[in-house]
Amino acid sequence: MIVSARERLILQFLMDEANQEVTIKELAEQIDVSERTVHRDLKNIESILKEFQLELIKRAGIGIKIVGNKANLHELRLAIQKQDYKEYTPDERLMVALCTLLDHQEPIKLLTLANELGVTTATISHDLDKMEPFVQEYGLTLIRRRGYGIELIGSEAAKRRAISSLISDQFDVTDFLKMVKGSIEKKSTNKIDSISERLLGLVQKEKLIIIENLINQINSQLPYPLADSSYVGLVVHLALAIERIQRGENITIKHEYLSQLKSSKEFHFSQEIAQRLEETFQLAIPEDEIGYITMHLRGAKLRFEGKIDIQDENVEIAYLVQRLIEQVEHIAGKNLKQDSSLFQGLLAHLQPAIYRIKQGMKITNPLLVEIKRDYRELFDIVTQAVANAFPFDDVPDEEIGYLVLHFGAAINERIMKAKLKVLIICSSGIGTSKMLATQIKNQIPDLAELKNISAFELKDMDVKKYDIILSTIPIEEISVDYLLVSPILTPDQLDMIKDFIHQKGVTITNNQVNDNKYEKADMYVSYEAYKSFTGQSQLLLDLLEVMEAFQIDQTLKIEGILNKVSEMLVGKGLVHNGKELVMALLHRERIGGLAIPGTKLALFHTRSDAVARASFHTIDLNSPMTLKAMDNEIINVNRILLLLAPEQADPNELEIMSFISASIIESKESVHNFETAAKSSLIQYISQKYFTNFVQNLRSE
Repeated sequence: MIVSARERLILQFLMDEANQEVTIKELAEQIDVSERTVHRDLKNIESILKEFQLELIKRAGIGIKIVGNKANLHELRLAIQKQDYKEYTPDERLMVALCTLLDHQEPIKLLTLANELGVTTATISHDLDKMEPFVQEYGLTLIRRRGYGIELIGSEAAKRRAISSLISDQFDVTDFLKMVKGSIEKKSTNKIDSISERLLGLVQKEKLIIIENLINQINSQLPYPLADSSYVGLVVHLALAIERIQRGENITIKHEYLSQLKSSKEFHFSQEIAQRLEETFQLAIPEDEIGYITMHLRGAKLRFEGKIDIQDENVEIAYLVQRLIEQVEHIAGKNLKQDSSLFQGLLAHLQPAIYRIKQGMKITNPLLVEIKRDYRELFDIVTQAVANAFPFDDVPDEEIGYLVLHFGAAINERIMKAKLKVLIICSSGIGTSKMLATQIKNQIPDLAELKNISAFELKDMDVKKYDIILSTIPIEEISVDYLLVSPILTPDQLDMIKDFIHQKGVTITNNQVNDNKYEKADMYVSYEAYKSFTGQSQLLLDLLEVMEAFQIDQTLKIEGILNKVSEMLVGKGLVHNGKELVMALLHRERIGGLAIPGTKLALFHTRSDAVARASFHTIDLNSPMTLKAMDNEIINVNRILLLLAPEQADPNELEIMSFISASIIESKESVHNFETAAKSSLIQYISQKYFTNFVQNLRSE
């Protein structure tokens, strides 16, 4: 198969727009050639498509479109990626030049780079002009000096971020592993011409395979699954780390920030990864490198189904979630405040997302083009809402795209009757699978179970118990039939799914469904899920059993109030050292305000060795006290909430405490209860809410 650079551009554009017709004029404008040139190139393109059992449909006055099996489209895309190119498009040439500069430790001459790419020095100079703003996004500087050459200057961390981002943008997880393994098996030539090979050439492929196997083992031990796209990023990052440590190029992290990372649960898993890498490659991995692995894990985690990660920032993030929902509700004119599933989903997603934004970490979103095209209005609404609600100057479109999926699912979701069992396999998660699940539920009422998993969870699933299996990625090793679909379903794909269901002997009806969310229905709960629920329920009971409601004279300042309360907690055996506890709480307050905007509450919280046992308490003040809020405003506070945990607290215990902190501002009802409810009423509210969340999670599965 011989494909010119221009033909590749046409093919890629047609594959990206496979769900709709494209006019010749649009194609010509896209690749900057005449319409006559496009017509001439289509002749060879039709021959190429036939090789992959695909067809180019032409409809006069409407446009052209590639038609055929999605698996064949996927194979064509892979074949184009693997092709040895004799010429490059301008974007590909830019990519090759960037790869070359990232891989060189010394300056490279302009003429050398031009000869390598088969173009003039003037063309390369023009390419470098376009490259400069791109590398600046990663904190890199492009040096260009006559007599010196061209060089990329920047920190080791910045260079690694750029390489990881380039590879993650180029491949989804399935293509990545196929390309790496295929390249190793082939070993046919030292000449590296294809873009994919250029990118993979930035790291040793043998290392990639070894590390991929290692991460595949560790992934199952993580308390949350990694998104598949993040899985690729982690594998690439670790391969880069090993290679560049061997070259003496180490990363450095500020001591204070490293100490903060060491207190996170991800640091423990990073140490385990580092230990295995040290044993495998026979080298020492510095602690700063372990810290950087921790950063990657914290920024890469998926939403944690029905659960929330344990962070001190839970309430601050819950506040941002609430503001975001209010903004979208206001702009879109939709009632979303009572949707607890949306709140919990956004809360879980925004923890790693906000971490990524703060750290300047990039994330790929393979659905961004489709989201912008098919949900243009909602994308604009969420973009405006994010600008109004978040305290960041710039939130990448990739992050906003994932938020759009959450809101899209919430706006479209309906409660359905159920009969069939459906399994959905998605590649890069974070809202994608939920969006697909919602579309399925909206169109097909007869569902008894709808489960979402990632490709890496498939090996642990009994797929034969499901009536229908849908996947957004090709799957090679599966023992039953499945349908390959787009994460954003087209009408044709919906018809295909319905036909598949009809083949199962099921008739799809359009009967109205009872909206009562408490209607009687059979609910399945696995033994493991029930065991987890009862175990954590007991932890919640233990926490609430020792809850105290303190009444304090407001003539004292905040330090005096905390001293008085801590003394009483020492007397009850809940705290080891009262003075040390007060110091920890005041230190936390100095870092950032603890009053909750829009309420009369403040949440003082800490994890400390001074705490003997996890506990939650309320402190009522006789008259309002002014305290700094999380948005840096000064507000009046009538009640202080106190959430305390030992430094080495059990993760399940911390999860319960995170549930309480995240629940405080979930709704107006929550705020009212935490502001005013007496001890017994608040205990009742928290326990009822925990049980209700458990039931809602069962119903949504």
